[in-house]
Amino acid sequence: MPDLPQVVVIAPYDAPTVEERTALEGIDCELISASVASPGEVFEAIKEATVVLNYHFDIPREMFEQMPNCKLMVRYGHGYDTVDLQAASDNGVMVTNIAGATSEEVSNHALALILACARDLKRKDRAMTEGRWIGNDSRSVARRIYGETLGVIGMGNIGRATARKGRALGMNVLVYDPYVGPWLAIEYDIEFVDDVETIFSESDYISLHTPLNPQTHHIVNATTLALMKPDSYLINTSRGPVVDETALLDALNSNKIAGAALDVFEKEPPDPDNPLLHREDVIVTPHIAGSSKIGWATICRRAGEEAARALRGERPAVVVNPEVFPKLGI
Repeated sequence: MPDLPQVVVIAPYDAPTVEERTALEGIDCELISASVASPGEVFEAIKEATVVLNYHFDIPREMFEQMPNCKLMVRYGHGYDTVDLQAASDNGVMVTNIAGATSEEVSNHALALILACARDLKRKDRAMTEGRWIGNDSRSVARRIYGETLGVIGMGNIGRATARKGRALGMNVLVYDPYVGPWLAIEYDIEFVDDVETIFSESDYISLHTPLNPQTHHIVNATTLALMKPDSYLINTSRGPVVDETALLDALNSNKIAGAALDVFEKEPPDPDNPLLHREDVIVTPHIAGSSKIGWATICRRAGEEAARALRGERPAVVVNPEVFPKLGI
């Protein structure tokens, strides 16, 4: 066992850990930055750790079962689908994410994609760069946004920010989220619906802001896509596997929907020959919705703060597997 508690940052490069080190100042621990690529390298780096600060790597059950010192696993960002939560709980490890740190960035990106779809910007940009001036011939293609309906699936921090911005543009906002209270309808001037099918059938734009779990995997599928309006758009800034890409491609090929905008994919990075990357009716970005200089600094600082709480014997601010508490006696 190490002489001091280890706080290990696992990243695909040598992380600078400036914010993390500041947050841990005054706590007797060893902060280690490990550049890792393979599962074997991940395990070798974290096997003695008390706290793991995990950029995005998969942590399966067999790793948790061989980490006797671990108290806390921190996932940078919102998503924690790469961590086996049940295994963490079974082995007495709290798991936390950095919820809310980049809600403004992600919701801004979703809004930018909505506007880009509405104004048909990809086709217009491609036409101009290829020397084609379409001018007034395209006036009937662009959409107004004002008075149209935005459907939001998932009303967490990012979904709330997206709904707020949609309302600021004069959109009607429908929301499906069975896990939040109805009082948010009044606070955000939105309408909750009881079933996800209503979102698909009534929205002009559907923006996905749900975590990836067994209930949300392929929530966008052939059945739900068939409910969408032929002039509607799908926007995904959450997790790639919430969308069945094969079904989406079929819907686009058969003109069942007008288009899509994707920041995330079922496989990342996507194969270069993925047909969704090469369509005029699909806008794609490389999983950057949460990116900004200040946002990343906030994530790193909050990761360090959560580590500091755990090392002081305190409960972290955000624990996504509270079922672990009885095992820990808290």
